[in-house]
Amino acid sequence: MNIEVDVAAQLFPNPFTMAFTLLVTGVLFFCIYKLVWDPARKIIAKRQAYYDEQVSGADMLNEQAKANLDRSKEAIYEADELAQKIKDDAKKEAKLYKEDVMASAHKQADELVDKAKERMDKERRELLADINEQIVDVAMAASEKLISSKDVASQDKEAIERFIKEYEDGSDR
Repeated sequence: MNIEVDVAAQLFPNPFTMAFTLLVTGVLFFCIYKLVWDPARKIIAKRQAYYDEQVSGADMLNEQAKANLDRSKEAIYEADELAQKIKDDAKKEAKLYKEDVMASAHKQADELVDKAKERMDKERRELLADINEQIVDVAMAASEKLISSKDVASQDKEAIERFIKEYEDGSDR
C-alpha cells in the first residue's frame, strides 16, 4: 500500500480558494464595520455622553449641597448666638423682676410689721389704761371699806386682809 500524498499540495491552499476566502472575509469585515461598528460606536458615544452629563450634574448638585451645608451651618451658628442672647436677656430680665418682687415683698413685710407694732402699742396702752382703772377701783374700794369701818388699826388691818382675800378670790374666777 503505497499511498502517495502530495504534501506540498496539502500544505499550500488553492489560490482561488484563498482569494475567495480573503474576499469573503473582507466583505464580512466591511459589513460588520458599516452595520455594527459605527452604530455601536454611536451608542457607546451616546452612553458616554449620558454618563458624563450625569456625573457633571451630580458634581453640580454636590457643589450646591456643599454650599447649602455651609449656609445651614452659618444659619445654625447665628441661631445659636441669637438663642444665647435671648437667654441672657431673659436671665437679666428675670433677675430685675426678682429684685423688684423682693423689694416689694420687703416693703409690704415692713408695712405689716409696722402695723402690727402699732396695734400692739395701742393694745398695750389700752391694757395699761384698763389696769390703771382697775388699780384705782381697787384703791377706791379699799379706802371705802377702811372709811366705813372706822375701827382701830387692828380692824383696819383685818379689813385690808379681807379685802385682799376677796379681791384674790374674785380675780381667780
